[in-house]
Amino acid sequence: MSGCSQSGKTPIKSFFSLKERGIVRKTMRMLKKVLICMTMIFSPFLIWVILSLNRELIVIMANWEWFSGTFPLLFDALGEQVNTPEFARGFNEAALGGLLTLLGVIVTVWYYQMVRSQEVSEKRLFVIDELLDELKKNKTMVEDIQSGNTEQYQRRERDREQTIFVTEAWHKLGGDVALLPRRLYLRLSVLYGCLNRCVNPDVYWRNKAVIDRMTGIISDLHRYRSTLSKQEIN
Repeated sequence: MSGCSQSGKTPIKSFFSLKERGIVRKTMRMLKKVLICMTMIFSPFLIWVILSLNRELIVIMANWEWFSGTFPLLFDALGEQVNTPEFARGFNEAALGGLLTLLGVIVTVWYYQMVRSQEVSEKRLFVIDELLDELKKNKTMVEDIQSGNTEQYQRRERDREQTIFVTEAWHKLGGDVALLPRRLYLRLSVLYGCLNRCVNPDVYWRNKAVIDRMTGIISDLHRYRSTLSKQEIN
């Protein structure tokens, strides 16, 4: 009886743990966005405070007798300049111009980053959709070979000494496939390496162990695509 109750509690615990992880991820993602926005908004103000402190430090150093006694030529000339209203006004104007330039750079970099991340997400979705369509076709061909319907592939073998499977999308996408997670990309590389070697149905049986993992790779691609779609929604 106790064993049944424990086995009943385990799925509930795992469900709540997964739910808590999802809440933590969403909270951390939201905090990250808030911190980035706060940094963008208040970074000019913080830099203004630092520049103002530097200005006061220059005034203090210029009026310090020890510096004037140690470096008389330098700090006598500096003291004449920093104790005038023109110095404070010129310093503030230069600092304000620098802050406006910095704010423009921050906005430009932020906009470029947003546009770039959107382009990368769209490209990833395109790569996944192309590979899913091709892998589903190859999965159907594998099912035909396993059921013994190999006549059309034998005829294709006589027409051209190339793979009997469809690999055009993999070659067409090229380096864009590297946008996928590294582990998934390596699994796809191994899979397509075996598919390219299958110039006739007999070669399939020698690479069956690797090619039959195609179903798992399709499921992983669907799962990864759903996470990308959720990130775009959020």
